[in-house]
Amino acid sequence: MPVEQAIFEVVEANAKLKELAPGKRLVERMNDTGETVADLLLKMSNAGVAKATIDQRKYLDRAIKARLGDIACSALTTKHIAEVLESFEAAGKMQWAANIRSRLRAICRRGMALGWMDKNPAEATDRARIKVQRQRLTLEAFNSIRAKAGDVAPWLENAMLLALVSAQDRSTVARWERAFVKGNMAILERSKTGARIAIPIELRLDAIGMSLSDVIARCRSTGVVSKYLIHHVRRQGPTNVGDPVQRGTISTRFAAARKLAGIKGKGAPSFHEIRSLSKRLYIEQGNVDTKALLGHKSDTMADLYADVRGAEPVKVRIGPT
Repeated sequence: MPVEQAIFEVVEANAKLKELAPGKRLVERMNDTGETVADLLLKMSNAGVAKATIDQRKYLDRAIKARLGDIACSALTTKHIAEVLESFEAAGKMQWAANIRSRLRAICRRGMALGWMDKNPAEATDRARIKVQRQRLTLEAFNSIRAKAGDVAPWLENAMLLALVSAQDRSTVARWERAFVKGNMAILERSKTGARIAIPIELRLDAIGMSLSDVIARCRSTGVVSKYLIHHVRRQGPTNVGDPVQRGTISTRFAAARKLAGIKGKGAPSFHEIRSLSKRLYIEQGNVDTKALLGHKSDTMADLYADVRGAEPVKVRIGPT
């Protein structure tokens, strides 16, 4: 090939590359292998991650792939990500925007580790401001709902008490087996985090005058032989006596009892708020390691559950000087 022709073709190719990836040096554009965000998603590991978290990531990754999947990793910019986040925020999906941003930060970190990206474009984006609308549950409200629980389902009061005294979440309460109690300890594993917790059954919540042992005895005294502490005591449709109560059923029945108790409104507390109430009551009681009890690995999460969100006045503690 004549030298003049070769020079012309190099100049022409360089001009074309400049259109595709403006702002990059020729050597950088030549080294660009073209991996896309969709390719990067396939490189994300779920090793050691709880199933609930994996399921949530699937939804997030699907949304990310639909909006950014065709973009080359090397070409992904903060503007691309900001536009995606703004679209969720404009639709009022603030939590989704926050979750998508968090996931993209992790994805881009993986891209940097693989050498597919030089920087993390998600880091410079703003986190969505999420306004917490859900009210905290007070002990007074808990007792009002508890008084109506029997009108809704025969197992609901036991579920509420088990959640309050143990400080465990709805999922753990729903699948709590009799066999989890070994000697004087209840050995549990949280499905969300995989954290294993050993709770002495003599744990006592003074605010209601009951121990974990007392609540477990109540759950076992229904006259029904069941593998689970919270179980159906009569047959309804496809549900058999002794079957475990599903998480969704716990939530809907709690909401029904809450309504009967006259606690209504968009931000009315859910069953999950029993967990925060438990932590606050034990903090007030003062002799329980609530961070360990709730299975929290960080102080940030522990503090979140301790926040009363205005449901109760902040108490000034005084003592000997």
